[in-house]
Amino acid sequence: MSLFWRLFLGTVVTLLVFVLVLAYTPITVSTRASTGEMIVLLAGLSVVYVINAVIIRRALAPLARLRQALTDLDSPRPDLTVPVRGTDEVAAVATAYNLMLDRLDRERENTMRSSLSAQEEERARVSGELHDQVGQSLTVLLLRLQLLGRAVPPELADQVDNLRDGVRQTLEDVRDISARLRPGLLAELGLGPALHALVADLATHTGLDIRLSMPSGWPHGDSSPEQDLVIYRVTQEALTNVVRHADATQAWVEITETAATSEVSGLLSVTIRDNGRGVGGEPGTGITGMTERARLVRGRLTIDSEPGVGTTVVLDIPAQSGREGQS
Repeated sequence: MSLFWRLFLGTVVTLLVFVLVLAYTPITVSTRASTGEMIVLLAGLSVVYVINAVIIRRALAPLARLRQALTDLDSPRPDLTVPVRGTDEVAAVATAYNLMLDRLDRERENTMRSSLSAQEEERARVSGELHDQVGQSLTVLLLRLQLLGRAVPPELADQVDNLRDGVRQTLEDVRDISARLRPGLLAELGLGPALHALVADLATHTGLDIRLSMPSGWPHGDSSPEQDLVIYRVTQEALTNVVRHADATQAWVEITETAATSEVSGLLSVTIRDNGRGVGGEPGTGITGMTERARLVRGRLTIDSEPGVGTTVVLDIPAQSGREGQS
């Protein structure tokens, strides 16, 4: 039955019952209604209002759920679909909304995947140019400075040595930047060694005490390269934010797994926290990028920051997302 006929027939039946009650019961109304008769009429009218309110509320309840779903359209919840009950106009609108949501999810996922893939390709290109062109040019300059140091007068040797040390440090910085842009260890040795190398490199160059913990035997073979890259980049960006903004002395990276049961699906959680000053305000491009990467593997990123205590970044990924990425 359509929504129109449900509302119309509900009103007709209610009024018909009210008329029959007046026609076949001792209830009467004088030319000038008495107080008792007015009470009876008002009570009957109230019953009609209540019945109509119940009918309309039940008929329009799916619209309220649909409105809330549209309001929450950009929220990070994994499932924003609305239940479809019946075959009336509201059910048709709910079905159309669920189809639209599925289409938007696919288009958003494809757009993010293309965008992040282009970013990784650009990172690889810049990393290659830094390593091959800038790195080689600095190496040649370093060799020439070594030859120059043997030919200059003794009073200028110290200046040449200082210049050579500066070029050597610049060459090391270029190599570090190149390695961060393209994590070769991730492709060659896997996610575990790449995370260990990332933590060790940041701790060495920044003095930040970073402690990494992960389950024994992790990662497993069922994760996809896309999921591994998301975990690596989110961890890298979160630790970079700690170094740049948190004024922290310690940071922790903890990876935990929750096994799947008959009631709950498995979950992989990556937690990055620090003891810094905390952050606030609108999210920057780094946090936005982490959120987009999390959505790419059907994950969720949450950030909890408390002034004077520190910031905690949690990346939750459904365990099956890695297998889905390979299909």
